[in-house]
Amino acid sequence: MNEKMALGLVKVLRQPHDAEYGEAFERAFELTKTYAGSASAQASSIPVLFEKLFELFATGYSQQ
Repeated sequence: MNEKMALGLVKVLRQPHDAEYGEAFERAFELTKTYAGSASAQASSIPVLFEKLFELFATGYSQQ
């Protein structure tokens, strides 16, 4: 995750109503919660999944 995305994530956590990426955070969080609750979820992949989903929803693309 690049620095701009990281700062956007911090802003969402500190000021959820004023953040530019609030909707991206909500969508990524809901999908990550669904995956984490599944029987096939691997604990080590949950943070990576959230990061990639957040970046995808915030920018429209995911860095490889």
